[in-house]
Amino acid sequence: MLWVNGYTGTLSQITQLTPKPGGRYWGKHGQMGSYVMQDWSAMYIDPDMSLLSNAKARFKAGYHFALENERIIRNNILINGNLFQMVAHGTGIAFAEGISAYFYDEKGIVTDTAIYIPGSVLGRIPQSRRAVNCRILASTGKPAKSKIRYEDILIHETDLSNGFCKYSIVITEKQAEEKTGQLYFRGSLARPSLSQLRFGSPMALWATVYHAMIMYKSTDKEDAIYNVKSVMLEKFIMN
Repeated sequence: MLWVNGYTGTLSQITQLTPKPGGRYWGKHGQMGSYVMQDWSAMYIDPDMSLLSNAKARFKAGYHFALENERIIRNNILINGNLFQMVAHGTGIAFAEGISAYFYDEKGIVTDTAIYIPGSVLGRIPQSRRAVNCRILASTGKPAKSKIRYEDILIHETDLSNGFCKYSIVITEKQAEEKTGQLYFRGSLARPSLSQLRFGSPMALWATVYHAMIMYKSTDKEDAIYNVKSVMLEKFIMN
């Protein structure tokens, strides 16, 4: 699975606004995300981009990165059972879309799942519509301002100011009628201990991602598997 971080340039390191790139950047998100996606071979990507770069430039940079690193990325896909999955954060979202676009446009390879943790100016990110089978966008801002042009699942986090956070799930593309759901977790967005990557608890986010994917697949067979895996996920979280 490819993990594309956001901006980690000199300014962000001096001000300590973001962790250093690599596994440290993702923290517990890396562990939880790998478990939920059943994808343990992480390829960390730190995009070489300017703080002032726009979404179009970051998209092109991702496209060029995929061109130059195609063999390495293909090996990662092969190791993961021919699953092409990505997680991207912040300004790295446009870069990740560029990677997906390259593999679809040039090689006919579709990204199975792309999970995006909040970014900026999302509506300006270029996208190749069919390059990704399922896009999951996690949002903390106003929904109308936090959406990319094409997404399949929208997860929106809300602080209820009563000691709980609500994670709303909307299936937007696959079904003719939108499907919605809500999950609630103890904790507050105002608490620094829950603000990793500016998006709540890693456990809450990835538990919601897992539930959203089950909703998206929406088959009797997957529902039967869900009950078993839910118990496994709870045991993992408790340990």
